[in-house]
Amino acid sequence: MTQGEVLGALLAFSVPALIGNLLHQVYSLTDSIVVGRILGIEALAAVGCTIPIILLLASLMIGTNIGVGITLSQAFGAHDMDRMRRNFFNSLYLGLGISAFLALFGTPLSGALLRLLGTPEGPLLGATEYLRINFLCSFCPMFYYLFSCAFRGMGDSRTDLYCLIVSVGMNVLLDIVFVAVFRWGIAGSAWATALAQLISAVFAAILLFRKYPVLRPGKDDLRPDGRLIGRIARLSVPIAAQSAFNNIGNIVAQGAVNLFGTVAMAAYTAAGRVGAFALMPLETLGNTLSIYTGQNYGARKKDRIEEGKRVTLRLQLLMSSALGLLLALFGRPITRLFLEETTDELLCISYQYLLITAVPGVLAGLMFTYQQLLRGIGDTAASMRGGVIQLAAKVAVIAIAARVFGKLAFVWVAWPVSFAAAAIYLFLHYRRKAL
Repeated sequence: MTQGEVLGALLAFSVPALIGNLLHQVYSLTDSIVVGRILGIEALAAVGCTIPIILLLASLMIGTNIGVGITLSQAFGAHDMDRMRRNFFNSLYLGLGISAFLALFGTPLSGALLRLLGTPEGPLLGATEYLRINFLCSFCPMFYYLFSCAFRGMGDSRTDLYCLIVSVGMNVLLDIVFVAVFRWGIAGSAWATALAQLISAVFAAILLFRKYPVLRPGKDDLRPDGRLIGRIARLSVPIAAQSAFNNIGNIVAQGAVNLFGTVAMAAYTAAGRVGAFALMPLETLGNTLSIYTGQNYGARKKDRIEEGKRVTLRLQLLMSSALGLLLALFGRPITRLFLEETTDELLCISYQYLLITAVPGVLAGLMFTYQQLLRGIGDTAASMRGGVIQLAAKVAVIAIAARVFGKLAFVWVAWPVSFAAAAIYLFLHYRRKAL
């Protein structure tokens, strides 16, 4: 990504990555569709209750691995394969420690966390079981994401896509078998996802070392290096924290939605899945920019970084406009996929959510662009501050909407407001920062 046409380099990486990220959303969609259509609206609400916490876990893992990916891309851009190997294997130790911590402390606290969100008694039991399995098996997505970031750090999003296709295919198959055939209920859906991610992680490891023999470890590479783990953590933790901030806002939003009853919870679950799909291309392009920026920063090609920024902004505007129009026209029928029987109230709430949160996606695109530019050059502290601003804006709007006005439609306004607030700060900070 350090030479050739900028648009071509970005698209060559981002198109397979986008297909991969959209396929990754199939995990959530499969769970919701299978659970909603086979087990019913209360089961869908139960899964929906866990989504903000599960997304928080995923954001911690993905954020950690984005930080790892940046260290790998910088080493790859500088053609330092020894450093790249040491960074990768020490990141595995970091990931193992994080997943062990989550399993040890999260599993027994699952019910308490859901009660803290105000989860109603009806869906509480199923939601608790679903969340416990996710905490217990947190090492499965952690190691999948780590191998994924190794491919992406070298600019190889195509092989990463192959691994994801295996994972999604296994998840769809196991979801149907565990829920529809074995009748394991909500727990079956959680076990299906964990097992699919574990299979994909093993498949990715085999491909990685066969395709890139230079990454096969020597004895020195496998030796844990506390200082190196600390450096990786210092880069990764702010990114993980920034990713977590957004999902803490979603947890607050879930608590507010719970105040409006089971129908609102199910509508939020369904529409949230669709909205995540719509924003995924914008986020993927931003993530591509961080890898592109990291490699060119390592190669000391600063003018090329600026050109990448301009191309990315134009692409963000084009994609967000097309996606917004698509949601405005087809948001309501898409929501019908999630339940065998729908009500006018559920469809109205879902469509309202999409119109307010996802249609003005250009705001999210601006935020992702400047966030990832700063990450690519190693300024993760500024990116984290942008996350704090996003969280504060989101929580403030939700609190006013739910507690003062008592209007669900006002809760959705928190999304565009938080995107705009973070984007303004990140833009101004990038303007002030000299590369």
